[in-house]
Amino acid sequence: MDIFKIKVIFGTEVVDVGQCDSDHISLILLIRATIHEVSGKDEVPDEDCLVWIHLPWCGERVQVNSDSELIEFFQVFRDHGLGEIVFELEKTCNVPSPPEGSTSRPNEEAEVLDQHGGYQALGWCDSEAEMLNYDGDSEKDDDKDVEDVEDGEEEGRQTNEGQNMQYDKVPVFEEEFVDGDDDIIKECMDLFEGYQSKSNDEYFSDSELEPEQVRIAKLMKGIPFKKMVGGEIKFEVGQTFDNAKQMREVFREYAIQEGVALSRVKNDLLRQTYKCKEAGCPWRAHGSRLLDKMTFMIKTLVDTHECHRIYNSKEAKVSWIASKFEDLVRRNPSICVKVISDLLRERYKVSVDSQRLYKAKRRALEGLLKDHATCFSKLRRYAYMVSQSNPGSAFHISTQQPQPTFHRLFLSFKAQKLGFLEGCRPFIGVDGCHLKGPYGGVLLSTVALDANSGLFPLAVCICEKETQDSWEWFLHNLKIHLKYPSDRPLTFMSDRQKGVIHALQEHFPLANRSRSSNVFDFKEAMDEIGGINPAAKSWLQEIEPKHWSRHAYDQTIRCDHVTNNMTEAFNSMLGTHRASSYLELLEFIRRMVMRKFQDRKEECEQWNSALPPRVNAKILKNSKESRVLTIIAAGNKEYEVLGPNEGYVIKLGEYSCQCGSWQVSGIPCRHAMAAISHHCGKAAVKDKITAYVHQSLTKSAYMQTYNGMIHPILDQNRWLEVPACILVEGQTEHIDPPPRTVQPGRPKILRKREQDEGPKGGKSGTVTCKICNQVGHNKRTCKNILTAALIPHEHFRFLNLIIPPLMAIVELDDVSMIVLDALDLCCLYLLNIAVVG
Repeated sequence: MDIFKIKVIFGTEVVDVGQCDSDHISLILLIRATIHEVSGKDEVPDEDCLVWIHLPWCGERVQVNSDSELIEFFQVFRDHGLGEIVFELEKTCNVPSPPEGSTSRPNEEAEVLDQHGGYQALGWCDSEAEMLNYDGDSEKDDDKDVEDVEDGEEEGRQTNEGQNMQYDKVPVFEEEFVDGDDDIIKECMDLFEGYQSKSNDEYFSDSELEPEQVRIAKLMKGIPFKKMVGGEIKFEVGQTFDNAKQMREVFREYAIQEGVALSRVKNDLLRQTYKCKEAGCPWRAHGSRLLDKMTFMIKTLVDTHECHRIYNSKEAKVSWIASKFEDLVRRNPSICVKVISDLLRERYKVSVDSQRLYKAKRRALEGLLKDHATCFSKLRRYAYMVSQSNPGSAFHISTQQPQPTFHRLFLSFKAQKLGFLEGCRPFIGVDGCHLKGPYGGVLLSTVALDANSGLFPLAVCICEKETQDSWEWFLHNLKIHLKYPSDRPLTFMSDRQKGVIHALQEHFPLANRSRSSNVFDFKEAMDEIGGINPAAKSWLQEIEPKHWSRHAYDQTIRCDHVTNNMTEAFNSMLGTHRASSYLELLEFIRRMVMRKFQDRKEECEQWNSALPPRVNAKILKNSKESRVLTIIAAGNKEYEVLGPNEGYVIKLGEYSCQCGSWQVSGIPCRHAMAAISHHCGKAAVKDKITAYVHQSLTKSAYMQTYNGMIHPILDQNRWLEVPACILVEGQTEHIDPPPRTVQPGRPKILRKREQDEGPKGGKSGTVTCKICNQVGHNKRTCKNILTAALIPHEHFRFLNLIIPPLMAIVELDDVSMIVLDALDLCCLYLLNIAVVG
């Protein structure tokens, strides 16, 4: 449910009405809420009011003439992603109202009933209810009542209107009081304490020939039901509902809110009567249809409960549960029904059986499947709109003919391409993550790093699985889109699984595919690994160091990342959108990147330094660590820096340090900072340090990365049709969804591992036996218990827990062993007695 903030321009005032949604909005409610905020009174002006709505995306002001148009505008604002709606309320000429004292049938004289002719005067309650009768507005003496009408069964029940024609001719009673009437009225009032009722004449007349404006104006004097988000449902006499269905839904919500069971005494097209099922509880409500043949009004209400709360409410039906948690299930299709059950108890204090929960989840997933299937028909239009709004961008769709098993999608914008080529370091991380929608699939992504080590998404691809074939298709499109110069260095970071290495060798054969930053530390670390596990050292030696060791990295990329965490971080940014349809997922990525471009551009303008903040932070850290080093100047910008346990050679003219960290990362290490401080002087380091940082890590490179922009795309309802001339022969604009396959059995949770990949690690630690104090087993599987020798019967098993630890802790002499043997013989003797006896 989308919540909107409502503001109304009323005269010269701008009224903040509050928050509302499309399910609880109408023109009447909007007018009443505005008047209430302005004057503090719950009333409607005598004049007619025109309602206008402001459309911010085009600057127009459009008149709203009906509730249906109002709901459509709410849908349009939701599609635009806007959370605030501005209306304008304009008063017009006065609405004529009927003269006072007029009756519904002016030419018809009041019928006088002869009490002596067998007519019995009605009591106070019956006469009051009879006066409210209109269109079947009776609670009693109606044996032709229909049974409860469930939702969706109103069609075919129109004959009920003819069954209540006897209520059209209601006798008019003059209020006469005779002796003793006061006592009767008092007695009735005592019996119906809390009873509320109002006459129809307070809201409208019964004339079917009234002008439409008069009837609508009088209808507006009712009290429209309004319930803000998170608010409590409260009823009052005169409250109106848009239709019978809304009234049923509200009373169902009320029953769940209060934890009561309601009986539907009357439930048809003309009236609805509810009472509490608990014996002795006086709560009761009755409403009927008004003149417009749509609106229902509460006429009778006894708003008092004297019953206990019910937690297992039958009103919490499958449709109600699905409506409350539809968005949650759509964002998390694999959500456990136990979570939904806990949320029901926490939010609504309702407990339902698991069968209803599974059905509700299934219903929500059915709607999700329809949304996902619909998105395929819009993919070609989306591709066309991407090319129109962002020329030079790439959106490719691969369909396998003649029967497609999956539609692969590739998306990358021109601004991303130029930002990577002109401002980022030549370092790309590649990875994939599983999508959670009904059609499955995998999202492959390439992520670069900007000068401030921020994530820079380069391109994404949706494919059926993470295989060598899908990686080759993705990287082939990436190569065509980037047009990366062959003479420039390029390095890829990956998890080396599922065919990515072979795909990179196929399409980027000249690129390097990558923690010690120098060869000496690398060899020392390898020897340490071999001392712990020789097999692990042999396995590592089979892989070229340039693929995984920092000292062998290409120093021209100026990046010291040794993990693929940047692509994992991008995957985590997708969050629950991994369960969205492919179109919604791509739109989320587009908007996220579009917003990041602008935010980082504005952020960069506020930097006071020529270096990005994270680069400055690393320099400051290395500068602090350099204070404990001893510097020996050799001349010609060469230094020898000595530490507590090591010494390194620094050549400032060549921007190199023997540790290798400066060359790999592009940022001076702690050894280089000591030499720079000595060469430039401590006071001038701050101004001259930029000259010793690589150009790709400066503010100018950062600005060049985000110099471009991703242009917005029109609303989905305004997408252009794809011209037939740009379609390949045999293609159509519409794409059918691929066949959906559901694997038998329970869905697998764990990721499928490679053949050479070890199993997932279990709990760490070593088990120690409490009996023998040896590792590798527990007391239940201990084989050191001399059960057969000591006590060969389960009745004396408790002695087995005492004697072995005693023997392990205490050094027993010959006398003690004799005692244990005697105890053994006693146990055998007792056992024989038990068996023989």
